[in-house]
Amino acid sequence: HGRSSSIIPSGIPVHRPQGQTKAKDADEPVFGPSQRVDFELEMAFITTDANHLGEPIPIDEAEDYIFGLVLFNDWSARDIQTWEYVPLGPFLAKNFASSISPWIVTLDALEPFRVESPKPVKKLLPYLQSSG
Repeated sequence: HGRSSSIIPSGIPVHRPQGQTKAKDADEPVFGPSQRVDFELEMAFITTDANHLGEPIPIDEAEDYIFGLVLFNDWSARDIQTWEYVPLGPFLAKNFASSISPWIVTLDALEPFRVESPKPVKKLLPYLQSSG
């Protein structure tokens, strides 16, 4: 996808993007600030070791690579994204910014809270199956 965004620490102002939008009843698009900004709260992993570019990390080895976790916000301009998606595909409005918590919670700190995961309703594909 053609996105281009910067990762900034939480607390830094995120500027409302401007772009083209087109109302359903309009003949032509207009240029202006997004009216439908949202963000997706995600979890990001901070890793301690590198794998070769394009080489996946097997799920049973994932904890050997993960130092800790952070909260991650993926900011999107949904109205601009809707208009540019066809014909351009997901472009800059898909995530015009990403913000990351400045605090890393280590796996060691989370260990006392580990519980067994829910059993999947359907069998997971092999690359998602873990022995732990």
